[in-house]
Amino acid sequence: MTKATDGRKQNKDAGFSLVELLIAVVILAIIVIPLMNLFVSSNRINIKSRQTLRATTVAQDIMEGLKAYNIEEIRAQFNDPAGGFYVIDSRLIKGGVAEEAPGMGNPTDGLYVFSMKQLTMQGSEYDAKIEVDGRGYMTGTLTHDNEFNDAALADARSIDKKNGTFVEAEKYRQAVLKSVFKDSGMETAIKSRWTAAGVAGNLDTKYDELRDAGNANYVCYKNAAAFFDQVSRTITIELTTSAEVDEDGHPKVDMEITQFYDFVYKDAGGVDVTVHTAGDIGSGFIVDGMPCGKITRMVDAATGEEKINVNLFYYPLYGASAPDKIIVKNGSGADLNLLIAKQRHETTDASGMPVLTDPEYLSDPQLMAAEQAYKADILVQDGLGASMNKERFLLKTNLGLNLVGKNYLAGAPIELPAQLTVNGTNMDLSGSSDMNIFTLDGVRSPMGRAAAPGEATELIYDVQVSIYKTGAADSGFPEDMRMVVIGGSTTN
Repeated sequence: MTKATDGRKQNKDAGFSLVELLIAVVILAIIVIPLMNLFVSSNRINIKSRQTLRATTVAQDIMEGLKAYNIEEIRAQFNDPAGGFYVIDSRLIKGGVAEEAPGMGNPTDGLYVFSMKQLTMQGSEYDAKIEVDGRGYMTGTLTHDNEFNDAALADARSIDKKNGTFVEAEKYRQAVLKSVFKDSGMETAIKSRWTAAGVAGNLDTKYDELRDAGNANYVCYKNAAAFFDQVSRTITIELTTSAEVDEDGHPKVDMEITQFYDFVYKDAGGVDVTVHTAGDIGSGFIVDGMPCGKITRMVDAATGEEKINVNLFYYPLYGASAPDKIIVKNGSGADLNLLIAKQRHETTDASGMPVLTDPEYLSDPQLMAAEQAYKADILVQDGLGASMNKERFLLKTNLGLNLVGKNYLAGAPIELPAQLTVNGTNMDLSGSSDMNIFTLDGVRSPMGRAAAPGEATELIYDVQVSIYKTGAADSGFPEDMRMVVIGGSTTN
């Protein structure tokens, strides 16, 4: 009895049967296979997400890079990357960049298409297609609320060291008047006139009072036309080829300016005498051949055409007996982007408000009258002294527009087309001058050439950056290879 019982105890832990094992394996498979599938899918999704994230990062980098340049600079980079490519780090691009059709920079179409091949990001490679499209802001293809790109705008530009710029300062104006009153002949003539008229008091003191800003008899530009028999001025800008060259070996352009004033008075015998002056020698402020910097030429890599930017900011000589004459002598051989802007004299206090006690201060009614009577004659000449070909220069100016503040005008600025003459051509509102004349904000002026049919200078663009699997560029960018698309806009 005992031995039998012991035998049963030894056999109670016998193994599973084959059927039991198969059932266990099946149950395990049912559990494990979906889990493994999940792991594989999860890994695949993670890889795709990483690739999409990298593609999105690339697209965003390209979009931000595009916004740093105007369309011509972008085109130059894609067509001549060896000259410098900065839209995105060029070291990331293995397969090259190019401007693609359609578009190819046709300004009428307003569409520009660019490509990048084998753009590397964190070990992954992509192709990119960039579309810069201004057509949505044009008549006929309008998809936005405004036709910005039909305004026929001039190229805007900053005032920087690459330009030639002269800004007339008050010290120059005052130096000119000081030089006139130091003319011994004029001092003698005026004192003689006072003596003949029986003026009492010390004549030396009275003459000094003419240059005393705190005296009622102070002579300044506001009343100079009433004191002198004639007042006129000629501003001359000389542009010549410099001996200095830029980093690309192109010669720079030297700019010099001269301002000569003519003040006419009568001597003791009633004969007209002219004081011809560019400033007060004693003060050192003489605007006669004053250097205005060295201008860097803008050279079109494709055509070799050269352009230079020249800027003149000056105070109108109101009440003058002849129009302000502004002569630009362009001996550089380059085309000319010319900006001429009249300034309003206004002394301000610490709070920025005009000082009404300034003897030269012009109230809005006074400025209105002065602006309506003011005229400027601009001569743009080539190196030989002939009128420069109107196709080779562009003028941006506020001449022809009233400087009086909007609050006084209570509406749009008043146009003064008779204020401006260019190369002997009287301006009018019909566009008969046939010249490229623009306002300071870049809008084509009605005093110049009318916009040609379909003419548009693109101001704003819709931008679409599409990232594709590598090889898509060689296959024409098929839709099924596109991974990421982002959109935005940029200005020109």
